[in-house]
Amino acid sequence: MDARMKIEQEIERKRKIIEDCEKIMEQIPAHLRPSQEFALNIYKKEIEALEQELMNLGNENVIKK
Repeated sequence: MDARMKIEQEIERKRKIIEDCEKIMEQIPAHLRPSQEFALNIYKKEIEALEQELMNLGNENVIKK
């Protein structure tokens, strides 16, 4: 499995986690919501970083050709 495919799978996995967490956010007690929102923001930032890495891999492949 190449690096591009691994990154794409990781992005998809993290998106699913975020989607699931957002669905249950209303059920989380108010005193725990800030922690959950903090964790969601971390996952969103990780996705952004992975997407950037994916773009960099795409640019490297274009340059190498």
